[in-house]
Amino acid sequence: MAATASTVRATGLYRRLQNESRVAAADPIELVTLLYDELETAVGVLGAMVRQGQRISATEPAHRARAILIGLDAGLDHDKGGEVATALSRVYRSMRRKLDEAVSANSEEGLADLLGGIETVSTAWRQLR
Repeated sequence: MAATASTVRATGLYRRLQNESRVAAADPIELVTLLYDELETAVGVLGAMVRQGQRISATEPAHRARAILIGLDAGLDHDKGGEVATALSRVYRSMRRKLDEAVSANSEEGLADLLGGIETVSTAWRQLR
């Protein structure tokens, strides 16, 4: 059974409340992991909204996803990260473009493609542990 937008939103809220308690003691790797979790939730909510026939432009999940991608990009340390930081910056910018295109077109397929990319980067990031 497919999740409804309200179910996904409620799950996201519950996760955010859990995450808020984890943030205080988190190290930088865990903080980025939390951002990936939030990004996946926001894009998942957008996908559920599209499946329910809702327009997703100018919605909280769309703004949240974009803000997270901007924050991830802005938080990169190019001096210490070198080529890896530069590559991640390109990835985050590409994800922002895909997000903007999917939101503008109200495209479930575009959001699914974006979510797949986010999950790939998130999985790689989690392997740093």
